[in-house]
Amino acid sequence: MTVFITLLQKARYHVFLVVIRLTRTLPYPSVLALFRFLALLAWIVDPFHRRIARTQIHAALDVPNVERLVMKVFMNMGELLVDTVRYAFLSDSEIRKRIVVEGKEHLDEALASGRGLMIFTGHIGNWEMLAHVPRILGTRFCVMADKRNDPLLESIVDEIRSRSGATILPPTGKARMLIRELKKGRTIGMVVDKRGKPKGGLYCTVFGMPAVTNPAPAFIAIRGNALVLPVYVVKRNKAHHICFSRAVDTAGFGEGKEGIQALSDFMQSWVASVVRQYPDQWFWLYSRWLTRPDMRRVIRQGLDFREYVSRKAARG
Repeated sequence: MTVFITLLQKARYHVFLVVIRLTRTLPYPSVLALFRFLALLAWIVDPFHRRIARTQIHAALDVPNVERLVMKVFMNMGELLVDTVRYAFLSDSEIRKRIVVEGKEHLDEALASGRGLMIFTGHIGNWEMLAHVPRILGTRFCVMADKRNDPLLESIVDEIRSRSGATILPPTGKARMLIRELKKGRTIGMVVDKRGKPKGGLYCTVFGMPAVTNPAPAFIAIRGNALVLPVYVVKRNKAHHICFSRAVDTAGFGEGKEGIQALSDFMQSWVASVVRQYPDQWFWLYSRWLTRPDMRRVIRQGLDFREYVSRKAARG
């Protein structure tokens, strides 16, 4: 069985290398059309993720055509993969021509304070573009990133991310390092809209529903006595726009569990406000409110999603 898994990993590795080469070399309109088509195929042949997106959108938003929005979400994922690869191999000058920065004055003001700064975002638009901020603006920062169990696949992801300019840290055991970075007045980046651990977890209200939330971003920011600066990336008129908002002082949220809860609530509320503006550019394929087994149960048994989410949160 181990030999079979190893062979499968090697085969997948070489397939990804071919896909990356094609993505880099084919004309941009052609490769974009190809990946949109593949995303459309995924929408057809992957009913589970299609239903995850449909169920969550239906419960969270009042939109007239949920299925059309789900299709757009899939197609945006195709574009995300193309742009993540192609932008990684662009020169700094080419990157600057293709990415529009809005609200830079908010970033400059936060950096001028000399305080540690946490730039935070959600899985909105092509969030991977934020790793190119050092190449665009010269602002250095480090981020945590998930690691995959497949070392060959991880090597490809590392190669792409290493070209961005940001310092990539593995997620395990790095909270203290990030806190130290903040206390030294440096800048870090974090994605805050991940699901936390259900048992004894921290819950935030997201689109009117309790969502178990990872407390690490708020914990790190408060312990680091940092400013937190919201930023999101959206694609408009074929260009990626990096949009900075005004920084907020974590000192205003308090300390301990109450402070972590208050800051987490603020972060999740901000993410939701952006998603309402660009609902097709959030990662609805990710099960935000429930674990995958619970989501499968809801889908298979046709249960009321909002009611099930509330009952699970009440049990803790």
